[in-house]
Amino acid sequence: MRLIELAVNESNTELARHYTTALNSRFAPHDIPIKITTHFIDRMSDPRNQEPITVGEIADFFSKLLIKRKKFLKDLPDGTSVMVVDLETDITVPFKKVNDTVIATTVMRGSMHQGTQRKVAI
Repeated sequence: MRLIELAVNESNTELARHYTTALNSRFAPHDIPIKITTHFIDRMSDPRNQEPITVGEIADFFSKLLIKRKKFLKDLPDGTSVMVVDLETDITVPFKKVNDTVIATTVMRGSMHQGTQRKVAI
């Protein structure tokens, strides 16, 4: 995945747009539009993660997601939220499907405790 090639000095808005473009190049053949928010980019380096979440970890997360859960994401009903947890890296990403686009709203290392969202492991 080409996420690793992105410039370090770009704004979070530009990074979110580039991540979205890179992910869509991988997910588009499966008819799963993906969007990354600027908040997602902000949270990658949040101190609550203990250590920052790297671009490589994000690339691996989405690769696993595509391999293991593409049908699940594609069939997710509009307006539904779900939390996806990578059991190897302990990275958690909540997703929401809006107008047939799967939006990655934030990211963190560790467990998120938000309501009764469904959790799915990769």
